[in-house]
Amino acid sequence: MKKTLLFFSLMFLLVTSLQAQTSINATNMATYNAYLGAAADTTMPYYKDLGVRRVIVADANNDGSQEIISTDYSNGGRVHVMKYNGKGVLEIIWSSPISKTSSGSTPRFPQVGDCDGDGNPEIIFEQNGEVRIVFYEWNGTSWGTEPAYEITNAMFVAAGAKAATTGNTLRLNREVLTVKDVDGDGRSEIFPHSWGNSNRDLYILGIDGTFPGFASLVIEGGLPGASTNGIDWATGSQWSSTPADIDGDGRFEIISHHWNNFGMWAIQVNGPNSYRYPDKTKPGAYNKYSTKDAVSYFGLAAVDVNGDGIDEIAGTKYSDNFDMCLFQFSKADTSANLFDSDPTAVANRYGVIALKSELAALGGKTTAEFWPCVKGDLNKDGKDEIYTGGGRGINLFAVQYKGSGSLLDKSNYSANLVYKGEGGDVFATIKIYHGRIDTIKTATDTTYNLNPAIIDTVKEETPFTSYIFADNVDLDKDGKMEIVLSEQSVYDSTTVVHYQWAPATKSWERDLAASKKIVNEYRKTIRVLEYTGTTGLKDQEYDIVIPDDYKLENNYPNPFNPSTTINFTLPLQKKISLKIYDMLGKEVVTLIDNEIFEKGNSAVTWNGKNSNGVQVSSGNYIATLTYGNFSKSIKMTLLK
Repeated sequence: MKKTLLFFSLMFLLVTSLQAQTSINATNMATYNAYLGAAADTTMPYYKDLGVRRVIVADANNDGSQEIISTDYSNGGRVHVMKYNGKGVLEIIWSSPISKTSSGSTPRFPQVGDCDGDGNPEIIFEQNGEVRIVFYEWNGTSWGTEPAYEITNAMFVAAGAKAATTGNTLRLNREVLTVKDVDGDGRSEIFPHSWGNSNRDLYILGIDGTFPGFASLVIEGGLPGASTNGIDWATGSQWSSTPADIDGDGRFEIISHHWNNFGMWAIQVNGPNSYRYPDKTKPGAYNKYSTKDAVSYFGLAAVDVNGDGIDEIAGTKYSDNFDMCLFQFSKADTSANLFDSDPTAVANRYGVIALKSELAALGGKTTAEFWPCVKGDLNKDGKDEIYTGGGRGINLFAVQYKGSGSLLDKSNYSANLVYKGEGGDVFATIKIYHGRIDTIKTATDTTYNLNPAIIDTVKEETPFTSYIFADNVDLDKDGKMEIVLSEQSVYDSTTVVHYQWAPATKSWERDLAASKKIVNEYRKTIRVLEYTGTTGLKDQEYDIVIPDDYKLENNYPNPFNPSTTINFTLPLQKKISLKIYDMLGKEVVTLIDNEIFEKGNSAVTWNGKNSNGVQVSSGNYIATLTYGNFSKSIKMTLLK
């Protein structure tokens, strides 16, 4: 078998500066604004100001337009759907329910698929703290308020999963979840990866039947123990699965990736529910490509760098200097035993370029970390670029094959810093230290001379690119390709803490009077960058509209007789309804029936009559403003 490994050198530099630098509306950023003293509404998206771990882009409701599906650390972990509305904003149009448990294992990698094959897409993610994978299915108007289906630990075990050594069997790698119809049967398969105290296996899961209704979980294949296919790798946790066509035959191979020395093995997809596994007694069953405990943390990427219809495999090596690597396969490599088992041959084709330092240098930095590695073809030349990103000033890099020459020749690639971020260096906390001990006066006088100047400044936690989605994105449908970035560690303000040295206690004490917060004007957690040709990428500067941006004011007068005015404010043009209900929830009258209202303030008067024009009796009533999948209500009192 032939396998070659390529580490890209960084030969060319083209830094693209983004000119759009308009100010940010600090009151409309989908985050809790602690600096302005606003009370935190814990039901609102992103109220903890931690940013967004992951974004993907998909048509999640079959309306012909793409949505952004993003994660949220708030409320034990949630997932939101954002829609471009043509008015310069991304509006949250759906949010998963508040989590049943608050857990550090929040959803990290939502996916969109059609696992029951009924034509209605599902938003799928792992709720690790609750030990389940949930499926929210599009029902024609929404993705619902409860999962249409879920995979629980009990279901997983009942379907035949090998029991965990300790803890739950359904203890999965929350960082990478793959959902894709790899076998062409019209139903998306789910690839969860057991790790840690679980059985550390890969499973290919399918759904038999449709939901909601009668559906059951089926283990189609994978690595559910030696009894199934004779494979049981001794070490390492299954980390990610990457469907790729690495031999150009039109069928997928599944590249399985280990957290163990950058290990990989492969499954050949034969057809519907049919998979072929490596014969571990023969060469090429499994290989490792690092001497360290390395892994491509956010998964490997299937890329076609030269546009020949054959995928290469790219990744960045967490715990191994964040080097970028690319694996190339030939058309002759058609079996599941893909990898050259000769360690010497592998070593002869194995070179190391420290992208950690080389890419950092493009942004004028000495060190950096790069987590995501994804593909995109923004210039539509038929050849994929490879994208990765880091912290402030080095947010997004593109590595691209120039179009000719060997894929194994590093001089045939260029690396460009295509987006370096906005707003300068922003930190969550800045600690300033004054008056450290300088010297003892004399041997007999043990008091200290103090240095009154600032002797140290420590800056902690800056925003960084946590994920990149660049695969065929065109949110505004203008024909220009886009990249969506999610950023993490985004806070609404920077806390500046001053410390003074206390000789009596020989410790640093916080100077409360001098400590303060300063507003962070770089607060956007999601960026949409549009490819503009030779001028590079342009930040679309979309704001995020959240449900709380819709305002329903208390009616006036209240109590009232015979009429009252209801005021509301819309953050954008929207189709809305406004209805009056009695205290039993029965509809009394519709004041606005699914009508389009413009952005801004509006008012409507209720004359105290029902839909038949009859005056209602004294009592309490509820006015409910409905906008999309969300609503707000106020209580009103009619007195006669």
